[in-house]
Amino acid sequence: MCDVIRNSTNFFKACLSLSLLLVSSASAMAETPSLQQASLNALGESLDIHYEVLSNVDDSLCRVHIPKGDCFSSELTIATMATPIEAYTSLYFSHIAPIRGYNSKNAIRIEHINGDLHRLTFEEKMNASDQIKVTLSAPFWHASRSDAMPNYYLTYPALSPVVVASTTRVKEPGSNLLINQHTGLWNKQAQYKRTENDNTPLMDSAYLYNKGDSALISDDVQNRVIPNVSQRDDSGKFIAAAGINIDRSDQDMLTPAIEQMAYFGLTNQKTGLPLKVIIRRAHDTNALANEPATTSAKEGYALSITEQSATIIANDNISANYGLLTLMQIFDQGRFPITEIADSPRFEFRGMHLDIARHFPGKAAIESVVRQMFTYKLNKLHLHLSDDEGWRLAIDALPELTEIGAFRCHDLSETQCLLPQLGSGPFKSATGNGFLTQQDYIDILTMAHARGIEVIPSLDMPGHARAAIVAMNARYQRLMAEGNSEAANEFLLVDKEDKTQYESVQFYSDNTINPCLDSSYHFIETVLTSVKSLHEKASVPLTHFHVGADETAGAWVASPVCALKGQKADEILPAFVTEVQKIAQKHDIAIGGWSDGMEKAVNTLDNSSAYTNVWHLLAAGGEKTVSHFAKENIPVVLSFPDVLYFDFPYQSNPYEPGYYWGSRATDTEKVFSFIPEQLPLHAELWTDRMGHSYSSSAEADTSSVIGIQGQLWSEVTVNKDALEYMVFPRLLALAERAWHYAQWQQNAKALHEKGGLVNRQVSDWQAFELALYNRHAPALVQQGVNVRVPTPAAVINNGKLHIKPVSGLTMEYLTSDNKWDTFTAPVKVKGIVTIRARIAGTQQMSRQVQL
Repeated sequence: MCDVIRNSTNFFKACLSLSLLLVSSASAMAETPSLQQASLNALGESLDIHYEVLSNVDDSLCRVHIPKGDCFSSELTIATMATPIEAYTSLYFSHIAPIRGYNSKNAIRIEHINGDLHRLTFEEKMNASDQIKVTLSAPFWHASRSDAMPNYYLTYPALSPVVVASTTRVKEPGSNLLINQHTGLWNKQAQYKRTENDNTPLMDSAYLYNKGDSALISDDVQNRVIPNVSQRDDSGKFIAAAGINIDRSDQDMLTPAIEQMAYFGLTNQKTGLPLKVIIRRAHDTNALANEPATTSAKEGYALSITEQSATIIANDNISANYGLLTLMQIFDQGRFPITEIADSPRFEFRGMHLDIARHFPGKAAIESVVRQMFTYKLNKLHLHLSDDEGWRLAIDALPELTEIGAFRCHDLSETQCLLPQLGSGPFKSATGNGFLTQQDYIDILTMAHARGIEVIPSLDMPGHARAAIVAMNARYQRLMAEGNSEAANEFLLVDKEDKTQYESVQFYSDNTINPCLDSSYHFIETVLTSVKSLHEKASVPLTHFHVGADETAGAWVASPVCALKGQKADEILPAFVTEVQKIAQKHDIAIGGWSDGMEKAVNTLDNSSAYTNVWHLLAAGGEKTVSHFAKENIPVVLSFPDVLYFDFPYQSNPYEPGYYWGSRATDTEKVFSFIPEQLPLHAELWTDRMGHSYSSSAEADTSSVIGIQGQLWSEVTVNKDALEYMVFPRLLALAERAWHYAQWQQNAKALHEKGGLVNRQVSDWQAFELALYNRHAPALVQQGVNVRVPTPAAVINNGKLHIKPVSGLTMEYLTSDNKWDTFTAPVKVKGIVTIRARIAGTQQMSRQVQL
């Protein structure tokens, strides 16, 4: 039966039930299985598995199984080597695009279980030294190495699962990323292009070298603060100083900034330049002499440096810290510039979103981001704590949320853990599993609050809620087995009689909470009050809660509970969002949500306690969505995937990790060049996701925009190193745009009409880049941050290696005697040449590139 319906997601539950029954029966037929654990272990060690994309462009093979839409074909090769494979052995693996069909000469069966999990069953014994080839058909494309998932694993009735060693990840030299070792090279156009219509260039070393040569500017490194200041009046003179002398009475207040100073070469010592800090309280009505206007702005400060002392005037402790963060940056080589600085932020909401649900990176990774958010004056941490693949915060009242929902393992019943996803493998100990204890969360709140950062907890619902649904289903089953039906139904999130068949964006058939159930709202309020109590324990108020409300298409249409309440399918989501807002308002909490869900609820939302993240693509009319919310007077945080999704690759290259459905190339310079107030202008400066020009609205209403937010989703970001690689250094460019309103941005439209915008932007970028790689990247490395280093722009011409210089980076090449040499001038080379870039004075390197 499963073989007959393998291309139909509508029948997957019946297929899965039958498969489980067959496996159970096979297990019951013999007390001792024909295969022993030692043999399965040996098979896991010896089995050689190779995955390679055949073509994303030529769809002749996949069209047999997928009549409509983009599709691609790939090949799975399984070599038994020295160990045979017994019949009824299963191979489980993640494939992010569901396999809709396959072809093989061997007796195998492939089933799509749920999400990205698939099962390949060997229906006949495969002898030692056999090779199995399977051609797979799936929708969309696999145009990047990071699309392929690791940790295939074997199962056999009554035996423990075994990971196939050839599919585990290995550490990549230079990048420190864990990468697949069982995948192909992605070196053909048909592999790294998505479709024939894909006009995005391959951004390899030669492309980067030939892109255009901008002369390096000669500004001194200390002349550029990140993020840049609003006003600065340098005298051209300097005062020599061994450091700074902070009055003891101010040291506790300035502790967060003091902790960062040493990474920029500034120390607090008695022989340093005296620092005076003046806090202007809100009730003070008498302005100080010559006090800059910025000190009246929230988070604004003034910094004055004379030959005798430095003075910071600020409204509160956080803005005083901001002043010290600026002071530490302009200290260089034992001297301060004599200057007057007045500074205040461009936006009140300067955010960074971290998804810790798909892969849990650990508490230290979150703290690392918080530390740098503060250093660069960002003030909102949108912490995505739950999704389909995991629930990451302990809730005392509902322990199943983390006991079950925080772990993925091989348990098809899902009473002990979630199904494996994203290549997590069969064990609870796998990288990416885990959760924040309540004390962990309190510690993060305390740390962030001391640095002026508001933590906005995000528990995605009603869609993207599979982890919570599975956990509450397990709770339901346990309590029903105990005969306690009332307690079992108390937090149930799905209508047990709902026959709706749907498939989410991530190919789940069961990931959406039913908003027609009273128990759903009881669950939400219980969780919300629990989170609020943690904030109270940390003495940090919970003021915002992010509900998600995105991607729920197709759910509930056949729910008897919804039918009984007379709720139509298209009215359920807006009613849900509004009801969640009412619950939040009872606790003095405002809500946020993603624009696709919030847009449906605009007519019933109270806009005084709500905001939305607009994540519609700019290249697909995202500016119209912003205008729509402005019309409804709902605050907007710009979160466009085109430029603000940091889970997308830095460059269009199959060896740069990341999803790329919205942008294949989002480097630090692109983030730097974003112009929030002139959204339609990007249509004349950027391309769409396939590298083509696009049109935009003539105007956009940005009057309700309160800020911008960078997003990191973690489907392929498996640990702290991977998280930091994707976030840094893009976070610095995000901070630049969120805090500083550059002159060329204020006049962007007029400058563009006169043909001068690009030159002004490039000039500012060069100053930013100079400071980035000379001061800031080394400071990040000192703090243990796995900052991404760009790969060299290089070519081989007439037998000579040419590499473009980048100030602050050392270019290196591997010689014939297997030693790394520093590149200083064109040099003769032979054969394949390996190159890399390194942050000067550190061991932080780019990934290695072969020419």
